[in-house]
Amino acid sequence: MPDNSPPRHGAGAIVAVFGAAFLAMVDLSISAVAMPAIRDDLHASLSGLQWIFDCYTLAFAGLLMVGGTISDRLGHRTGLIASTALFTLGSVVCVAADGVWLLIVGRSVQGAAAAMLVPASMAMISRLAPEPERKAKLLGAWGGLSGVAIALGPLLGGWFVHLSGWRLIFGFNIAAGVLLLVLILAAAPKVVPGEGGSLDVPGLVLGVLWPTALAYSLIEGHAQGWSAPGVLAGFVVGALALAVFVVVEVRAEHPMMPVRSFTSRVFAASNLVAAVLGFALSAAYYFLSLYIQQVLGHDALDAGFGFLPGALGLMFCAPLAGKLVKQVGARSLITGGLLLGAVGLFGLSTLGADSGYWASWWAVALVGVGLGLALPANTTQALTSLPPERAGAASGTVETSMQLGTVLGIAVLGTVQATGFTGDLRDRLRGESVTGHALDRAVDDATASRPLRVPGVAADRLHDLVAGAFAHGLHLAFFTAFAVSAATGVIAFALLPRRSAADGPDAEAPEPPKVAVDAGADTGADTGADTPNRDG
Repeated sequence: MPDNSPPRHGAGAIVAVFGAAFLAMVDLSISAVAMPAIRDDLHASLSGLQWIFDCYTLAFAGLLMVGGTISDRLGHRTGLIASTALFTLGSVVCVAADGVWLLIVGRSVQGAAAAMLVPASMAMISRLAPEPERKAKLLGAWGGLSGVAIALGPLLGGWFVHLSGWRLIFGFNIAAGVLLLVLILAAAPKVVPGEGGSLDVPGLVLGVLWPTALAYSLIEGHAQGWSAPGVLAGFVVGALALAVFVVVEVRAEHPMMPVRSFTSRVFAASNLVAAVLGFALSAAYYFLSLYIQQVLGHDALDAGFGFLPGALGLMFCAPLAGKLVKQVGARSLITGGLLLGAVGLFGLSTLGADSGYWASWWAVALVGVGLGLALPANTTQALTSLPPERAGAASGTVETSMQLGTVLGIAVLGTVQATGFTGDLRDRLRGESVTGHALDRAVDDATASRPLRVPGVAADRLHDLVAGAFAHGLHLAFFTAFAVSAATGVIAFALLPRRSAADGPDAEAPEPPKVAVDAGADTGADTGADTPNRDG
């Protein structure tokens, strides 16, 4: 009797698909602890470091909404191969980078590849497990693995930097990418490509342009001056591109982002929360790495371990929050998570140059707990605020909002930190009787990460002055993040309903998608299971 059951694919295919998602998601955070080492090696300025960290997230967020559509058109297996190869190529550029801008190019290529790699890997799960029960288990494990990758990225990055320097991070990406390509080619099932929906090219271009222009002005404003022509032009271009983007998406037959859905108060509030989670909580990890290494003087491995309380808090609370949504409601978890994260950020804002290494652990843990509680509940709230057939677009929009929030968080908080640092350093150097041209040159050298020598000031004293000023700038950045997170917690409590569809007595709170797969990708993945396999 013939066996008509759906085919089951082996461990090699599952490892390939899960490994691809892990590789893309871990790079969202793995480079955070490498910033001081990159600064010393490439003589990067503070704004240069912001670009190196931000460009991956910017490319990932800007292209994520169309990544699933492109993957559908190519076929998910072909999309996985192409994006993994592109990611590996970007890693090669990063390893070979001999300057800041070449490293930015490599990181941007990685982020663009990840925007297709992640939804393609998620869609491939439907090919590996067509039966609903097994598919649900694999999707849950996939979402959990993505969260673990983001949480453990700094620890893994710190270990690599400690072993051999920051280039080993990208060397690891190359080795992992080549291994994944071999596994995908050998084990992943061939898939028929689908139509993938209409590609919204104007929305794609404008959706990348407006946050890039805005980030440019926010990052470069402190270095070039807020009245510099390029900075002013960036603000104008960003504002105009955002306005045109909204108009284009409202009128588009197949919009990249469901702008009309923002007329739902709950959906709009969920995206605001997602953006703030990226802005205040996720971006805080970038500054925590700078604090541990540049102010306290610890190495990258110590910085990686400094993230551990937050990683554990996130990994423990995220699954718990998914189960608690029914009992306490999404609004309570979102508000509680934002406020707990705000308390952690306030704790980080009190740290100074003389604080001990262990002084930050409780605050870092609260930031992780806040993220773990708010993220799943907020995603669930967003998904249930729209009709089920729009769940793919809803999850993609929320994920994009969070990543764009992270980009703007690094840009805005980085500007706050740099302004506080240079202003305080000027005051401290004046206290040492440094004035005039010598004062200006010292501040410029410190901002540009050049060797700092000031006549009449001993090297040890100068180090203490710079560390104290840098800590002051970080204090202002963390306090700003605290204020934004706390205010958003209050706003979320006011805007979100006390009970919603996500809290229903019979509704299971789904595991929050860590990435976006647009509605077309979801549909293609599900229906394609019954299509005879052929090369995509």
